[in-house]
Amino acid sequence: MNEDFRLKSGSKWEVLLPICSYSLIFSFAFLLTFKCLKAMKKMLLAVSVCCIQYTQAQTVVTFDDLTLAPNTHWDGSDSTLGFTSGGVYFENSYDFDWDYWSGGFIYSSSTDVTTAGYTNDFSAYTGTGGNSSQNYAINYGGTGIDFGTEKVLSSIQLTNTTYAALSMRDGDMFGKQFGSVNNAQGNPDGTNGEDWFRLLIIGKDAQSNVTDTVIFYLADYRFANNTEDYIVDTWQTVDLTALGGVQFLEFELESSDHNAQGILTPAYFALDNIVYGTAGMNTLNRVNQEVYPNPGTGKFTVKSPNGQINVYALSGELILSQTTNGIGEIDLSSVQSGTYIIETSTSEGIARTHISKI
Repeated sequence: MNEDFRLKSGSKWEVLLPICSYSLIFSFAFLLTFKCLKAMKKMLLAVSVCCIQYTQAQTVVTFDDLTLAPNTHWDGSDSTLGFTSGGVYFENSYDFDWDYWSGGFIYSSSTDVTTAGYTNDFSAYTGTGGNSSQNYAINYGGTGIDFGTEKVLSSIQLTNTTYAALSMRDGDMFGKQFGSVNNAQGNPDGTNGEDWFRLLIIGKDAQSNVTDTVIFYLADYRFANNTEDYIVDTWQTVDLTALGGVQFLEFELESSDHNAQGILTPAYFALDNIVYGTAGMNTLNRVNQEVYPNPGTGKFTVKSPNGQINVYALSGELILSQTTNGIGEIDLSSVQSGTYIIETSTSEGIARTHISKI
């Protein structure tokens, strides 16, 4: 398992790199190096990183190519059994006997961030789509995606649904209030209030072999300092490059609040802006790296093979550079809050982790 995401954020490298051929990219990098070596040192480093990773056109699944009036949603009640956005098909299940969405994906433009309960299972807790767009999708029950052929995924934006977020924040008939030592029935549940809700994103190749798994925490109440506990309430961009070439994505939701039948936290998450390209475009060797706490307020621990650690802003600006001997600390206390990229270069390859400094 290459990466464990706790509120990982933003892979925006694609904005730095025009879509072009290998020859054009490296010619451009060479000219910049020759003419502007000193002045462009920081930017060239960022550009060279991008040139290795992104060499073909990418597609972004935005869900904004689907016709939807503001503050409404599509739930499959029209019997179409699914929908396509950005060239990707999303499966839907609808129970016509009981007239409700029973699983899979829906797309929505709902802005409701206040109504609690299962009657509001179609709203993202952000009130908008990713990047302040109108449309987004919601997954219920962990239905996966079949891309048809192998693709290389760059990133996906994720957040909580209003239903799940308010259930975790306040508790309801079935799910506990996160941080409480008791379950929803008021009995001690053995968690000591150290609750969590996470999404496992499992990549599989064309032969259904697992390539890797990325873990994203939609809520985490396990911090020693309770002020660091969180329920995700903004869109977070999760790096999926560790998955490699995949045809299938599987989603599994896990929660500290569960019984023998399954999790008691509402099994929903919202998604937007899936970035993917054709298989074979990513030539980077990936190495393991752990960064914690994430999000954090300033100091982050980095565990990785020996090498060089560089911290970049999303603009490509080099913020900090230091060597590592396997485990070390980086101090971002003096930089403004936001998303940063921690990149470790080793003899084995490159690891990148997106962090949120709060």
